Amino acid sequence: MHWFSDHGVELKTEDDGRVFPVTDNSASVVDCLLNEARRLGVSLQAGKSVSGASVNDNGKFVVEVQKRTVDFVDYIDANYVLVATGSSQQGYSFAAQHGHSIIPPVPSLFTFKIADKRLADLSGVSFTRVTAKLMLDGIQKSAPELTQTGPMLVTHWGLSGPVVLRLSAWGARELYQDKYQAKLVVDFIPDIHIEDVKRILFQHKDQHAKNKVNNAFPKEFGLVKRFWGFLLEQESLDGDMHWATVPKSHLNAIALRLKQWMFEVVGKGQFKDEFVTAGGVPLSEVSISRQLNGSFHKHGSTHENFNLFICCKDIA
Repeated sequence: MHWFSDHGVELKTEDDGRVFPVTDNSASVVDCLLNEARRLGVSLQAGKSVSGASVNDNGKFVVEVQKRTVDFVDYIDANYVLVATGSSQQGYSFAAQHGHSIIPPVPSLFTFKIADKRLADLSGVSFTRVTAKLMLDGIQKSAPELTQTGPMLVTHWGLSGPVVLRLSAWGARELYQDKYQAKLVVDFIPDIHIEDVKRILFQHKDQHAKNKVNNAFPKEFGLVKRFWGFLLEQESLDGDMHWATVPKSHLNAIALRLKQWMFEVVGKGQFKDEFVTAGGVPLSEVSISRQLNGSFHKHGSTHENFNLFICCKDIA
């Protein structure tokens, strides 16, 4: 973050921990990286593809590069090769060829498809702060990372938002193994204890006895009217009834729903909308050399005895 700020890209941190440029434009990051590459004399070559990489007798890499439009092959010597091909099988084959093991990649960072079709009526409703717990058959104990707190969004097919995306990342492999069948328990008001939720509901009933339940509901919960109406429907309560006629048993049930509403996850989001995959080369097999990092910062350009070749996919 300091590096980007020092190079003219001011950043902001959202309440849920995500970091964005203050411009809200991804081009700010791209332009910064390209400008810095040009300043350091980095050569960017498009219209070419890497067809192979080997190690010569001196321990250096030899990268085989082909032009896509003509029958031409070039061989480039490099001290280091950085493979940045995303989920391309070509990148995995390079890594495996040079001794790395590959963990099969599975989808990660995706939305949850929920069985309850009535959620479609709430499409677009957002919650600034919920706590959601993902319950998976493959995990016997409660894993801390499978409980997340932050914003959540209702979509026409289920649930999305930072909380859901983080849960999909931590549970990516187990969700894949369970064919995306799981339970999701949501606490819509995590900062209020359930006993306090009940107390607030009972007090509201006494203070608003003559009001209709759909028009007057506790503001302490921070809920929107559409969601409150949906909540009443789940308890088979008529929104036009008065607070004085609401049985205490229904108020206790509403409090329980608000604190631990269970949803059935029946799949991941539509249209293959996952952003990344979980898997690839294990992090235990990756190390970053301080000498490599220092070569760039100390000299301000590529060292005369230093050559880094970056193999990327679909660079325009």
